[in-house]
Amino acid sequence: MNMQQMVQAMQKTQREFNKEYAKLEAQEFIGNANGAVEVKVMGDFTLKEVHILDNDLLKPESKDELSEMIVLAYTKCQEQIQKATEDINNKFQKGAGGMMF
Repeated sequence: MNMQQMVQAMQKTQREFNKEYAKLEAQEFIGNANGAVEVKVMGDFTLKEVHILDNDLLKPESKDELSEMIVLAYTKCQEQIQKATEDINNKFQKGAGGMMF
């Protein structure tokens, strides 16, 4: 393979890599905290929705617990997104012989 073909192959791989990341960023992830709170987060970590499933959390004395549940649900989404990101990275590292851009 000559240098021009190598460069073209790397550019193609880079375009595919960018396309995978764009799909990831547009994907919605849902995190649930003990069935009490559910959040929807985009693949770019943008918080899109918060649903309070347990109305007891809306009472003033449950304010701290509500906050903790939202954080927990968001953290679960972060973990899902990080896993999806690792999957994309691994896919392209294997395809590039271990080399990344």
